[in-house]
Amino acid sequence: MATLVGSTVPRVFTPPLRELTPETSWGFDVVWFAREILRQPLSPWQEWLAIHGLELMGQGKVKELYPDDPAVWDEEIPRFKTILVLVARQNGKTHFAKTLIKWALFRKRLKYILGAAQTKNDAYELWEDIEKECDENPRLKKRMKRTSFAHGFEALRSNWGVYRIAGLDRKAGRGKTANLLYMDELREHKDWAGWSALSSTTNSPLVGFNVATSNAGDARSVVLRHLRDTATKAINEQRTETATLFMAEWSADPDLDPSDKQGWAQANPDLGSSRLTVRDIQAEFDTKTEAEFRTENLCQWVDVLAPSKFPEGSWASCLDSESRRAPGAKVHVGLDVAVDLKAAHIVGAMKRPDGLWHVELLASRPGIDWVTGWLEQRLESADWFDGEVAVQARGAPVGTLIPRLREAGLTVREWAGPDLTQGTLAFYDLVAQSKLRHRGQPALDAAATGAQDRRAGDAFMWDRSKSVGDVAPIVAATASVWLACQPEIEPPKQSAYETADLMIL
Repeated sequence: MATLVGSTVPRVFTPPLRELTPETSWGFDVVWFAREILRQPLSPWQEWLAIHGLELMGQGKVKELYPDDPAVWDEEIPRFKTILVLVARQNGKTHFAKTLIKWALFRKRLKYILGAAQTKNDAYELWEDIEKECDENPRLKKRMKRTSFAHGFEALRSNWGVYRIAGLDRKAGRGKTANLLYMDELREHKDWAGWSALSSTTNSPLVGFNVATSNAGDARSVVLRHLRDTATKAINEQRTETATLFMAEWSADPDLDPSDKQGWAQANPDLGSSRLTVRDIQAEFDTKTEAEFRTENLCQWVDVLAPSKFPEGSWASCLDSESRRAPGAKVHVGLDVAVDLKAAHIVGAMKRPDGLWHVELLASRPGIDWVTGWLEQRLESADWFDGEVAVQARGAPVGTLIPRLREAGLTVREWAGPDLTQGTLAFYDLVAQSKLRHRGQPALDAAATGAQDRRAGDAFMWDRSKSVGDVAPIVAATASVWLACQPEIEPPKQSAYETADLMIL
Protein backbone atom coordinates (compact mmCIF):
# COMPACT_ATOMS: atom_id res chain seq x y z
CA MET A 1 0.00 0.00 0.00
CA ALA A 2 1.38 3.39 -1.04
CA THR A 3 2.40 5.79 1.71
CA LEU A 4 0.10 8.79 2.02
CA VAL A 5 2.16 11.92 1.37
CA GLY A 6 1.21 15.48 2.25
CA SER A 7 0.60 18.06 -0.45
CA THR A 8 3.59 20.29 -1.19
CA VAL A 9 1.40 22.90 -2.88
CA PRO A 10 -1.25 24.62 -0.71
CA ARG A 11 -4.90 24.30 -1.63
CA VAL A 12 -5.28 28.11 -1.72
CA PHE A 13 -2.47 30.55 -2.46
CA THR A 14 -1.60 33.91 -4.02
CA PRO A 15 -0.11 33.21 -7.46
CA PRO A 16 3.28 34.58 -8.59
CA LEU A 17 3.49 37.29 -11.23
CA ARG A 18 6.33 35.65 -13.13
CA GLU A 19 8.52 32.56 -13.19
CA LEU A 20 10.25 32.16 -9.85
CA THR A 21 14.01 31.77 -10.13
CA PRO A 22 16.99 32.67 -7.93
CA GLU A 23 16.84 36.11 -9.60
CA THR A 24 13.14 36.68 -8.86
CA SER A 25 12.78 35.20 -5.35
CA TRP A 26 14.82 35.27 -2.16
CA GLY A 27 13.35 31.88 -1.33
CA PHE A 28 16.03 30.00 -3.26
CA ASP A 29 18.67 31.59 -1.05
CA VAL A 30 16.74 30.55 2.08
CA VAL A 31 16.66 26.96 0.77
CA TRP A 32 20.42 27.04 0.14
CA PHE A 33 21.11 28.57 3.56
CA ALA A 34 19.09 25.88 5.34
CA ARG A 35 20.82 23.07 3.47
CA GLU A 36 24.42 24.29 3.29
CA ILE A 37 24.89 26.52 6.35
CA LEU A 38 22.41 25.22 8.91
CA ARG A 39 22.61 21.61 7.72
CA GLN A 40 18.88 21.40 8.40
CA PRO A 41 17.17 21.27 4.98
CA LEU A 42 13.65 22.55 4.57
CA SER A 43 10.94 20.06 3.71
CA PRO A 44 9.36 20.33 0.22
CA TRP A 45 6.40 22.41 1.40
CA GLN A 46 8.67 24.78 3.31
CA GLU A 47 10.82 25.25 0.21
CA TRP A 48 7.68 26.01 -1.81
CA LEU A 49 6.61 28.55 0.82
CA ALA A 50 9.99 30.29 0.94
CA ILE A 51 10.19 30.58 -2.84
CA HIS A 52 6.64 31.84 -3.36
CA GLY A 53 6.33 34.02 -0.26
CA LEU A 54 9.64 35.82 -0.85
CA GLU A 55 8.96 36.75 -4.49
CA LEU A 56 10.69 40.00 -5.49
CA MET A 57 9.23 43.02 -7.25
CA GLY A 58 10.10 43.46 -10.87
CA GLN A 59 12.31 46.43 -11.67
CA GLY A 60 9.48 48.11 -13.55
CA LYS A 61 7.31 48.00 -10.44
CA VAL A 62 10.14 49.42 -8.31
CA LYS A 63 10.52 52.35 -10.72
CA GLU A 64 6.76 52.88 -10.69
CA LEU A 65 6.71 53.06 -6.88
CA TYR A 66 9.85 55.20 -6.56
CA PRO A 67 9.96 57.33 -9.75
CA ASP A 68 12.02 60.09 -8.13
CA ASP A 69 14.52 57.85 -6.36
CA PRO A 70 16.76 56.15 -8.96
CA ALA A 71 19.12 55.02 -6.20
CA VAL A 72 16.66 52.24 -5.27
CA TRP A 73 15.77 51.09 -8.78
CA ASP A 74 18.25 48.23 -8.65
CA GLU A 75 17.41 47.22 -5.07
CA GLU A 76 15.83 43.86 -4.31
CA ILE A 77 12.47 44.60 -2.68
CA PRO A 78 9.97 41.91 -1.62
CA ARG A 79 6.71 41.91 -3.53
CA PHE A 80 4.65 41.27 -0.38
CA LYS A 81 4.46 43.29 2.83
CA THR A 82 2.67 40.48 4.68
CA ILE A 83 3.09 36.72 4.28
CA LEU A 84 0.26 34.72 5.87
CA VAL A 85 0.76 30.98 6.37
CA LEU A 86 -2.10 28.71 7.44
CA VAL A 87 -1.34 25.05 8.03
CA ALA A 88 -2.41 22.33 10.46
CA ARG A 89 -0.48 21.84 13.68
CA GLN A 90 2.74 19.82 13.95
CA ASN A 91 3.82 20.36 10.34
CA GLY A 92 6.99 22.36 10.91
CA LYS A 93 5.91 26.00 11.14
CA THR A 94 8.44 26.55 13.90
CA HIS A 95 11.31 25.07 11.89
CA PHE A 96 10.43 27.33 8.98
CA ALA A 97 10.31 30.38 11.27
CA LYS A 98 13.67 29.56 12.85
CA THR A 99 15.28 29.14 9.45
CA LEU A 100 13.82 32.40 8.15
CA ILE A 101 14.95 34.41 11.18
CA LYS A 102 18.50 32.99 11.07
CA TRP A 103 18.69 33.67 7.32
CA ALA A 104 17.47 37.24 7.81
CA LEU A 105 19.97 37.90 10.60
CA PHE A 106 23.10 36.20 9.26
CA ARG A 107 22.65 35.80 5.51
CA LYS A 108 20.43 38.69 4.41
CA ARG A 109 21.90 40.87 7.16
CA LEU A 110 18.70 42.70 8.01
CA LYS A 111 19.17 45.27 10.74
CA TYR A 112 16.16 44.65 12.97
CA ILE A 113 14.09 41.50 13.41
CA LEU A 114 11.18 41.39 15.84
CA GLY A 115 9.49 38.20 17.04
CA ALA A 116 6.08 38.33 18.71
CA ALA A 117 3.64 35.86 20.18
CA GLN A 118 0.51 35.80 22.34
CA THR A 119 2.69 36.38 25.40
CA LYS A 120 6.25 37.57 25.64
CA ASN A 121 7.12 34.26 27.33
CA ASP A 122 5.99 32.43 24.19
CA ALA A 123 8.11 34.74 22.04
CA TYR A 124 11.03 34.16 24.40
CA GLU A 125 10.85 30.37 23.97
CA LEU A 126 11.42 30.69 20.23
CA TRP A 127 14.11 33.34 20.76
CA GLU A 128 15.89 31.09 23.28
CA ASP A 129 15.83 28.10 20.90
CA ILE A 130 17.26 30.19 18.07
CA GLU A 131 19.98 31.64 20.31
CA LYS A 132 21.10 28.16 21.41
CA GLU A 133 21.10 26.80 17.87
CA CYS A 134 23.12 29.76 16.59
CA ASP A 135 25.61 29.33 19.42
CA GLU A 136 26.01 25.64 18.50
CA ASN A 137 26.61 26.37 14.81
CA PRO A 138 30.31 27.29 14.33
CA ARG A 139 29.67 29.28 11.16
CA LEU A 140 27.03 31.40 12.85
CA LYS A 141 28.71 31.67 16.23
CA LYS A 142 31.76 33.43 14.85
CA ARG A 143 29.42 36.03 13.34
CA MET A 144 27.55 36.62 16.61
CA LYS A 145 28.06 39.62 18.86
CA ARG A 146 27.25 39.88 22.55
CA THR A 147 23.83 38.45 23.39
CA SER A 148 21.65 40.13 26.01
CA PHE A 149 19.62 37.82 28.25
CA ALA A 150 18.34 40.60 30.52
CA HIS A 151 14.59 40.31 31.04
CA GLY A 152 12.82 42.82 28.83
CA PHE A 153 15.99 43.53 26.85
CA GLU A 154 16.61 40.16 25.19
CA ALA A 155 18.72 40.66 22.08
CA LEU A 156 20.44 38.17 19.77
CA ARG A 157 22.98 40.10 17.72
CA SER A 158 24.90 39.28 14.57
CA ASN A 159 27.62 41.49 13.10
CA TRP A 160 24.91 43.24 11.10
CA GLY A 161 21.65 43.23 13.04
CA VAL A 162 19.60 42.25 16.09
CA TYR A 163 16.67 39.95 16.87
CA ARG A 164 14.38 41.06 19.73
CA ILE A 165 10.99 39.94 21.04
CA ALA A 166 7.66 41.44 22.10
CA GLY A 167 4.30 40.36 23.47
CA LEU A 168 0.87 41.35 22.23
CA ASP A 169 -0.33 44.67 23.58
CA ARG A 170 -1.08 48.09 22.17
CA LYS A 171 2.36 49.38 23.20
CA ALA A 172 4.25 46.49 21.60
CA GLY A 173 6.70 47.65 18.98
CA ARG A 174 5.84 51.35 19.40
CA GLY A 175 8.73 53.51 18.25
CA LYS A 176 10.53 50.60 16.61
CA THR A 177 11.28 50.06 12.93
CA ALA A 178 11.66 46.43 11.87
CA ASN A 179 12.81 44.81 8.65
CA LEU A 180 11.17 41.49 9.53
CA LEU A 181 8.32 40.91 11.97
CA TYR A 182 7.43 37.31 12.77
CA MET A 183 4.15 36.54 14.57
CA ASP A 184 3.05 33.06 15.57
CA GLU A 185 -0.49 31.84 16.29
CA LEU A 186 -2.29 34.75 14.68
CA ARG A 187 -5.55 32.99 15.55
CA GLU A 188 -5.07 34.14 19.15
CA HIS A 189 -5.43 37.84 18.25
CA LYS A 190 -8.90 38.57 19.64
CA ASP A 191 -8.68 42.31 18.94
CA TRP A 192 -6.64 44.63 16.74
CA ALA A 193 -4.41 46.24 19.38
CA GLY A 194 -1.38 43.95 19.03
CA TRP A 195 -1.49 43.61 15.25
CA SER A 196 -1.98 47.33 14.71
CA ALA A 197 0.97 48.22 16.93
CA LEU A 198 3.33 45.54 15.63
CA SER A 199 2.61 45.35 11.90
CA SER A 200 3.27 49.08 11.53
CA THR A 201 6.92 48.55 12.54
CA THR A 202 7.71 47.30 9.02
CA ASN A 203 6.06 50.19 7.16
CA SER A 204 9.00 52.53 6.68
CA PRO A 205 12.04 50.41 5.71
CA LEU A 206 12.57 49.79 2.02
CA VAL A 207 12.89 46.13 2.96
CA GLY A 208 10.25 45.54 5.61
CA PHE A 209 7.74 42.69 5.77
CA ASN A 210 5.60 40.66 8.18
CA VAL A 211 5.38 36.88 8.39
CA ALA A 212 2.45 35.41 10.33
CA THR A 213 1.74 31.73 10.88
CA SER A 214 -1.30 29.99 12.32
CA ASN A 215 -3.71 27.13 12.02
CA ALA A 216 -7.38 27.90 11.42
CA GLY A 217 -9.22 30.23 13.78
CA ASP A 218 -12.75 30.68 15.04
CA ALA A 219 -15.22 33.55 15.29
CA ARG A 220 -13.02 35.31 17.85
CA SER A 221 -9.94 35.35 15.59
CA VAL A 222 -10.76 38.78 14.17
CA VAL A 223 -7.34 39.63 12.72
CA LEU A 224 -6.73 36.26 11.10
CA ARG A 225 -10.25 36.17 9.67
CA HIS A 226 -9.92 39.61 8.13
CA LEU A 227 -6.52 38.91 6.55
CA ARG A 228 -7.66 35.52 5.25
CA ASP A 229 -10.90 36.95 3.85
CA THR A 230 -9.00 39.78 2.15
CA ALA A 231 -6.48 37.42 0.54
CA THR A 232 -9.10 34.85 -0.45
CA LYS A 233 -11.30 37.47 -2.09
CA ALA A 234 -8.39 38.80 -4.16
CA ILE A 235 -7.46 35.25 -5.21
CA ASN A 236 -11.02 34.29 -6.15
CA GLU A 237 -11.54 37.51 -8.10
CA GLN A 238 -8.15 37.10 -9.86
CA ARG A 239 -6.93 40.54 -8.88
CA THR A 240 -3.67 39.80 -7.09
CA GLU A 241 -1.39 41.82 -9.40
CA THR A 242 -1.15 44.69 -6.92
CA ALA A 243 -1.64 42.61 -3.77
CA THR A 244 0.73 43.26 -0.87
CA LEU A 245 -0.71 40.33 1.12
CA PHE A 246 0.45 36.80 0.28
CA MET A 247 -1.45 33.82 1.62
CA ALA A 248 -0.70 30.11 1.48
CA GLU A 249 -3.29 27.84 3.08
CA TRP A 250 -2.82 24.12 3.49
CA SER A 251 -6.33 23.02 4.47
CA ALA A 252 -8.70 20.16 3.77
CA ASP A 253 -11.37 20.72 1.13
CA PRO A 254 -14.52 21.62 3.13
CA ASP A 255 -16.57 19.24 0.96
CA LEU A 256 -14.56 16.23 2.18
CA ASP A 257 -15.56 14.20 5.22
CA PRO A 258 -13.21 14.73 8.19
CA SER A 259 -12.23 11.06 7.96
CA ASP A 260 -11.19 11.36 4.30
CA LYS A 261 -7.42 10.89 4.16
CA GLN A 262 -7.22 13.02 1.02
CA GLY A 263 -8.15 15.96 3.24
CA TRP A 264 -5.52 14.90 5.74
CA ALA A 265 -2.88 15.14 3.03
CA GLN A 266 -4.13 18.56 1.89
CA ALA A 267 -3.89 20.08 5.37
CA ASN A 268 -0.72 18.30 6.52
CA PRO A 269 2.09 18.89 4.01
CA ASP A 270 4.63 17.13 6.26
CA LEU A 271 2.56 13.93 6.22
CA GLY A 272 4.62 10.89 5.22
CA SER A 273 7.82 12.18 6.75
CA SER A 274 9.34 10.71 9.88
CA ARG A 275 7.93 13.69 11.78
CA LEU A 276 4.26 13.09 10.94
CA THR A 277 2.57 9.82 9.99
CA VAL A 278 -0.96 8.72 9.16
CA ARG A 279 -1.02 6.96 12.52
CA ASP A 280 -0.32 10.27 14.27
CA ILE A 281 -3.27 11.95 12.59
CA GLN A 282 -5.49 8.91 13.14
CA ALA A 283 -4.76 9.20 16.86
CA GLU A 284 -5.88 12.84 16.77
CA PHE A 285 -9.03 11.89 14.86
CA ASP A 286 -9.88 9.18 17.41
CA THR A 287 -9.50 11.39 20.49
CA LYS A 288 -10.73 14.86 19.50
CA THR A 289 -14.16 16.31 18.89
CA GLU A 290 -14.96 16.96 15.24
CA ALA A 291 -14.69 20.72 15.74
CA GLU A 292 -11.27 20.40 17.38
CA PHE A 293 -10.00 18.01 14.71
CA ARG A 294 -11.17 20.27 11.90
CA THR A 295 -9.49 23.32 13.42
CA GLU A 296 -6.26 21.76 14.67
CA ASN A 297 -5.59 19.01 12.11
CA LEU A 298 -7.52 19.99 8.97
CA CYS A 299 -6.94 23.76 9.23
CA GLN A 300 -10.65 24.39 8.70
CA TRP A 301 -12.63 27.24 10.23
CA VAL A 302 -15.31 26.04 12.63
CA ASP A 303 -17.55 28.74 14.05
CA VAL A 304 -18.87 26.74 16.96
CA LEU A 305 -20.08 29.94 18.59
CA ALA A 306 -23.52 31.38 17.98
CA PRO A 307 -23.86 33.02 14.56
CA SER A 308 -24.22 36.76 14.25
CA LYS A 309 -27.60 38.25 15.10
CA PHE A 310 -27.72 39.72 11.61
CA PRO A 311 -29.08 37.32 8.96
CA GLU A 312 -26.35 35.34 7.25
CA GLY A 313 -24.73 37.33 4.46
CA SER A 314 -26.67 40.51 5.20
CA TRP A 315 -23.73 42.57 6.50
CA ALA A 316 -21.63 41.49 3.52
CA SER A 317 -24.45 42.46 1.16
CA CYS A 318 -24.22 46.02 2.53
CA LEU A 319 -20.56 46.31 1.54
CA ASP A 320 -19.71 49.05 -0.96
CA SER A 321 -16.02 49.95 -1.01
CA GLU A 322 -16.83 53.14 -2.94
CA SER A 323 -19.63 54.30 -0.64
CA ARG A 324 -19.56 58.03 0.11
CA ARG A 325 -21.80 60.63 1.71
CA ALA A 326 -23.82 62.95 -0.45
CA PRO A 327 -22.30 66.42 -0.93
CA GLY A 328 -23.17 68.58 2.04
CA ALA A 329 -24.86 65.74 3.93
CA LYS A 330 -24.69 66.07 7.70
CA VAL A 331 -22.61 63.53 9.63
CA HIS A 332 -24.39 62.18 12.70
CA VAL A 333 -21.93 60.89 15.29
CA GLY A 334 -22.32 57.92 17.63
CA LEU A 335 -19.83 56.92 20.34
CA ASP A 336 -19.27 53.73 22.29
CA VAL A 337 -16.45 52.05 24.21
CA ALA A 338 -15.40 48.46 24.88
CA VAL A 339 -16.79 46.84 28.00
CA ASP A 340 -13.32 46.86 29.60
CA LEU A 341 -12.61 50.47 28.47
CA LYS A 342 -9.66 49.22 26.40
CA ALA A 343 -10.88 50.91 23.22
CA ALA A 344 -13.30 53.57 22.00
CA HIS A 345 -15.04 53.86 18.65
CA ILE A 346 -16.63 56.85 16.90
CA VAL A 347 -18.98 56.15 13.99
CA GLY A 348 -20.67 58.53 11.59
CA ALA A 349 -23.98 57.99 9.79
CA MET A 350 -24.73 60.07 6.72
CA LYS A 351 -26.94 60.04 3.64
CA ARG A 352 -25.58 58.92 0.28
CA PRO A 353 -26.58 60.43 -3.06
CA ASP A 354 -29.00 57.51 -3.57
CA GLY A 355 -30.70 58.14 -0.23
CA LEU A 356 -29.31 55.08 1.56
CA TRP A 357 -27.49 55.43 4.86
CA HIS A 358 -23.70 55.19 4.86
CA VAL A 359 -22.00 54.28 8.17
CA GLU A 360 -18.29 54.76 8.66
CA LEU A 361 -15.88 54.17 11.52
CA LEU A 362 -14.38 57.65 11.91
CA ALA A 363 -11.95 56.78 14.70
CA SER A 364 -11.08 53.63 16.62
CA ARG A 365 -8.21 53.66 19.10
CA PRO A 366 -7.03 51.98 22.31
CA GLY A 367 -8.18 53.53 25.57
CA ILE A 368 -10.77 56.28 26.09
CA ASP A 369 -8.77 59.37 27.11
CA TRP A 370 -8.30 60.47 23.50
CA VAL A 371 -12.03 60.73 22.68
CA THR A 372 -12.88 64.19 24.03
CA GLY A 373 -9.86 65.85 22.43
CA TRP A 374 -10.55 64.17 19.09
CA LEU A 375 -14.14 65.43 19.04
CA GLU A 376 -13.11 68.92 20.19
CA GLN A 377 -10.64 69.18 17.31
CA ARG A 378 -13.32 68.18 14.80
CA LEU A 379 -15.74 70.70 16.27
CA GLU A 380 -13.18 73.46 15.75
CA SER A 381 -11.93 72.46 12.31
CA ALA A 382 -14.45 70.23 10.51
CA ASP A 383 -17.53 71.67 8.87
CA TRP A 384 -19.31 68.30 9.00
CA PHE A 385 -19.42 68.06 12.81
CA ASP A 386 -21.75 70.26 14.86
CA GLY A 387 -20.71 68.93 18.27
CA GLU A 388 -23.66 66.59 18.76
CA VAL A 389 -22.86 63.01 19.89
CA ALA A 390 -25.21 60.10 20.56
CA VAL A 391 -24.25 58.05 23.62
CA GLN A 392 -26.01 55.23 25.45
CA ALA A 393 -26.95 57.02 28.64
CA ARG A 394 -27.45 54.31 31.24
CA GLY A 395 -25.96 50.92 32.03
CA ALA A 396 -23.09 51.21 29.54
CA PRO A 397 -19.35 51.77 30.05
CA VAL A 398 -19.43 54.79 27.72
CA GLY A 399 -21.36 56.65 30.41
CA THR A 400 -18.07 57.48 32.11
CA LEU A 401 -17.30 59.87 29.23
CA ILE A 402 -20.54 61.87 29.36
CA PRO A 403 -19.36 64.43 31.98
CA ARG A 404 -16.11 64.99 30.06
CA LEU A 405 -17.94 65.53 26.79
CA ARG A 406 -20.27 68.10 28.32
CA GLU A 407 -17.42 69.91 30.05
CA ALA A 408 -15.77 70.22 26.64
CA GLY A 409 -18.85 71.97 25.25
CA LEU A 410 -20.14 69.02 23.24
CA THR A 411 -23.85 68.25 23.02
CA VAL A 412 -24.61 64.76 24.35
CA ARG A 413 -27.80 63.19 22.97
CA GLU A 414 -28.70 60.53 25.51
CA TRP A 415 -29.81 57.28 23.92
CA ALA A 416 -31.86 55.32 26.46
CA GLY A 417 -35.17 53.67 27.33
CA PRO A 418 -37.57 52.96 24.45
CA ASP A 419 -35.22 54.80 22.06
CA LEU A 420 -32.58 52.14 22.72
CA THR A 421 -34.89 49.37 21.52
CA GLN A 422 -36.28 51.36 18.61
CA GLY A 423 -32.82 52.40 17.44
CA THR A 424 -31.41 48.87 17.64
CA LEU A 425 -34.37 47.35 15.80
CA ALA A 426 -34.21 50.05 13.13
CA PHE A 427 -30.49 49.45 12.56
CA TYR A 428 -31.02 45.69 12.43
CA ASP A 429 -33.78 46.16 9.87
CA LEU A 430 -31.60 48.41 7.68
CA VAL A 431 -28.88 45.75 7.57
CA ALA A 432 -31.27 42.83 7.09
CA GLN A 433 -32.93 44.58 4.13
CA SER A 434 -29.62 45.84 2.70
CA LYS A 435 -30.71 49.47 3.03
CA LEU A 436 -27.42 50.57 4.57
CA ARG A 437 -23.88 50.73 3.19
CA HIS A 438 -20.39 50.46 4.70
CA ARG A 439 -16.87 50.23 3.28
CA GLY A 440 -15.69 47.07 5.00
CA GLN A 441 -13.60 48.36 7.90
CA PRO A 442 -12.08 45.53 9.99
CA ALA A 443 -13.25 46.61 13.46
CA LEU A 444 -16.78 47.29 12.21
CA ASP A 445 -16.87 44.00 10.27
CA ALA A 446 -15.66 42.03 13.30
CA ALA A 447 -18.30 43.63 15.53
CA ALA A 448 -21.06 42.82 13.04
CA THR A 449 -19.83 39.22 12.73
CA GLY A 450 -19.93 38.67 16.48
CA ALA A 451 -22.95 40.79 17.42
CA GLN A 452 -25.51 39.18 19.74
CA ASP A 453 -28.69 40.70 21.15
CA ARG A 454 -30.09 40.93 24.66
CA ARG A 455 -33.75 41.11 25.56
CA ALA A 456 -35.27 42.29 28.81
CA GLY A 457 -39.05 42.30 28.61
CA ASP A 458 -39.84 44.36 25.53
CA ALA A 459 -36.34 45.88 25.43
CA PHE A 460 -33.98 44.83 22.63
CA MET A 461 -30.34 45.90 22.51
CA TRP A 462 -26.84 44.68 21.68
CA ASP A 463 -25.35 42.35 24.29
CA ARG A 464 -21.83 43.40 25.28
CA SER A 465 -21.02 40.25 27.26
CA LYS A 466 -22.52 37.63 24.93
CA SER A 467 -21.23 39.12 21.68
CA VAL A 468 -18.03 37.68 20.24
CA GLY A 469 -15.25 40.25 20.54
CA ASP A 470 -15.86 43.98 20.92
CA VAL A 471 -19.39 44.86 19.78
CA ALA A 472 -18.90 48.57 20.59
CA PRO A 473 -18.34 49.63 16.93
CA ILE A 474 -21.80 48.29 16.03
CA VAL A 475 -23.31 49.96 19.11
CA ALA A 476 -21.77 53.26 17.99
CA ALA A 477 -23.05 52.74 14.45
CA THR A 478 -26.53 52.02 15.77
CA ALA A 479 -26.41 55.15 17.92
CA SER A 480 -25.32 57.26 14.96
CA VAL A 481 -28.22 56.08 12.79
CA TRP A 482 -30.64 56.59 15.68
CA LEU A 483 -29.37 60.17 16.07
CA ALA A 484 -29.72 60.78 12.34
CA CYS A 485 -33.42 59.91 12.57
CA GLN A 486 -34.13 62.26 15.50
CA PRO A 487 -35.61 65.74 15.03
CA GLU A 488 -33.18 68.61 15.28
CA ILE A 489 -32.93 70.28 18.68
CA GLU A 490 -34.31 73.77 18.27
CA PRO A 491 -32.61 76.53 20.26
CA PRO A 492 -34.85 77.79 23.09
CA LYS A 493 -36.98 80.77 22.13
CA GLN A 494 -36.01 83.95 23.91
CA SER A 495 -38.67 85.42 26.15
CA ALA A 496 -39.58 89.02 25.53
CA TYR A 497 -39.19 89.58 29.25
CA GLU A 498 -35.48 88.77 29.04
CA THR A 499 -34.73 91.99 27.18
CA ALA A 500 -37.55 94.27 28.31
CA ASP A 501 -37.56 96.05 31.62
CA LEU A 502 -39.58 94.19 34.21
CA MET A 503 -41.10 96.04 37.16
CA ILE A 504 -42.17 94.00 40.16
CA LEU A 505 -44.80 95.64 42.33
